[in-house]
Amino acid sequence: MRIPHIRTLLSLLGTAAAMLAVIAAKTPGHKLPMKPPAYPAEKYAQGTGSDAATVVVGPPIPITHGIVQVRITVAGGHITNVIATSLPHDNDVSWTRSEAAAAILDREVMAAQSAHVHAVSGATYTSKAYMASLQAAIDAAGIAKT
Repeated sequence: MRIPHIRTLLSLLGTAAAMLAVIAAKTPGHKLPMKPPAYPAEKYAQGTGSDAATVVVGPPIPITHGIVQVRITVAGGHITNVIATSLPHDNDVSWTRSEAAAAILDREVMAAQSAHVHAVSGATYTSKAYMASLQAAIDAAGIAKT
């Protein structure tokens, strides 16, 4: 008569141990690399003479929902254009947030002429990855730090 009780007890203990293991398991977080990956920024000339500019594409920065990559155009030591060429788009929500964040970041970068801008609320990981790719592009372009 005692064997059914032992089986029940062992079953409950096994279930409890499995639940604890699942709860204690660490899931991968939304971590950004400490520095951009080893992909170099791509740099090429555009135009000639007084219309000469340099276009630099920052490295792709992977985040949980996709890749963020930024391209800048530089003329006369100033950023004349900035655009995110790749944004997370694994679902409609991440795409919408990333697209809105990139538009805000584009404007702020143009005003600040640097990667020292605030992250966009609700798109923190996209913002940080955007700034990492942007900073690599700025470094490759040789723009003086302000």
